[in-house]
Amino acid sequence: MSFNYKLLFILILIFVCLVSCTPEKEPLTLATYTYHTNNRLENLKPLAELLQSKLDRPIHLKSYPDVASMLQGINSDSVDIGLINTLGYLKLSLDNRNMEVVAALRTKVEARDNYKTVILTNRTDIVSLKDLTSKAQELRMMFVHEGSTSGNLIPRLLLNSIGIQSPNTQFKNVSYGGNHTDTWKSLLGGQADICAIGSNEYYSQKTKNPAMFESLTALWISNEIPLGPVLLNNDLARETADSITEILLELHNTSPQALVSLKSGWSEALQAEKFYQINKDDYDSINTAFRENEELQLIFNQ
Repeated sequence: MSFNYKLLFILILIFVCLVSCTPEKEPLTLATYTYHTNNRLENLKPLAELLQSKLDRPIHLKSYPDVASMLQGINSDSVDIGLINTLGYLKLSLDNRNMEVVAALRTKVEARDNYKTVILTNRTDIVSLKDLTSKAQELRMMFVHEGSTSGNLIPRLLLNSIGIQSPNTQFKNVSYGGNHTDTWKSLLGGQADICAIGSNEYYSQKTKNPAMFESLTALWISNEIPLGPVLLNNDLARETADSITEILLELHNTSPQALVSLKSGWSEALQAEKFYQINKDDYDSINTAFRENEELQLIFNQ
């Protein structure tokens, strides 16, 4: 009986095709947003490498120019894993259902002054929040950025609670500093009478430059603000979503250097000890106030 070389050749071709033609696992996109000059890609690289190793599939990193652009990416189904700020999540929760909240960084119980809003003034005749209400028409107010949580969301909710429901019309002027540093420096330089900045910037700069803050008065410091969550695309397989969640929750044990790298990209997360499992209910306290503030929603949309 002669050996059938033709059959052998066909079998080899089939084997090679099965091996080489096996489709690669589809990559996942891990996305965030740029703050000032930091796109945070380097901060996320260790986490991306860990996810790629644990999930055995490529992880693509992407940084959107700002929070609003990231929301557009989420709405177009271009984000699989997203690290977003609190205001961005609140906006997303109004009209998007294709991402779920799975985890967020949390600080130690004993941590203090981690992520708050500070209202500052350079005017000696403004000594309390009541003065803001009575003198609003003659005051120039400066926020940080439309998409900022501590520099726009929280201060606007505070102003709403003291009778300034529409800062854009009730103040003499409303402007944005662009980032926390430039905002308080603009106040110091007389370009505004009142400003709102994050407590990280306030305490850090006050420690470095105490003399520069002698002419500024802190009118109000908020309670701790919940940090923004990690979002997962609802189209991910349940097994994949559960694996990602587990990786995040154990990150402080399995890869503390990846956690440190990630935290260093967000000043508000520097005191965080680890990721905790959460859900949308964890944001109810400020979500309700946000939903009722139509001007804030309109500003963010613009």
